[in-house]
Amino acid sequence: MDGMGVRGIRVMAGMTQAAFAERLGVSQSLVSDVECGRRAVSRDLRIKIAQVFGTGDDVMTAIQRAKESGKLAL
Repeated sequence: MDGMGVRGIRVMAGMTQAAFAERLGVSQSLVSDVECGRRAVSRDLRIKIAQVFGTGDDVMTAIQRAKESGKLAL
């Protein structure tokens, strides 16, 4: 999972970066840095996302769409 995948999951959930970060128990700046590619998606963040949002088909589809798209419409 990369930053675009994280953004895809957040957008699919209809959440702002701040709300997404709060739900995961991380800072909004971490979410922003990951989505913009300034920081890598850590193992711990991947685990938190999987625990909170699951790893079902809808999540995997969001990740795939984010990778295929150069930008996501918000």
